[in-house]
Amino acid sequence: MVYKKNVKATLKLWNKEYKKGFFPYIILLLLKDKQLYGMEINNKLLEITGGKVSFQESSTYHILKKLNEKGFIKGIWKKSIKGPQRKYYTITESGEQLLEVFTENYILPINNAVENLLNKHFPNIS
Repeated sequence: MVYKKNVKATLKLWNKEYKKGFFPYIILLLLKDKQLYGMEINNKLLEITGGKVSFQESSTYHILKKLNEKGFIKGIWKKSIKGPQRKYYTITESGEQLLEVFTENYILPINNAVENLLNKHFPNIS
């Protein structure tokens, strides 16, 4: 599809901004399932979005560092069968609490509103 110049520029900006805002939340959700290391997180994200959303490795590690510094996740070095040691991350009790409160107070209301608007304005898109 060919986009108008202003549409293309805005899509690029929104893509950057929504990733910046939601990626820490998504990381916490992924870590709720199991311990993961940085590249696994990127691979899981690609998998759950059907390959439509990706992040640079440096962004992932920057966010992991910040979440770790704030006590929302904990990193543990483990030996790897393939290659060097890897730092595996787990969600902490504080991270679980943050995830629960943010989900309840922000994600679910926004998700419901967006779902209602999408069903109204784009009923044929799934």
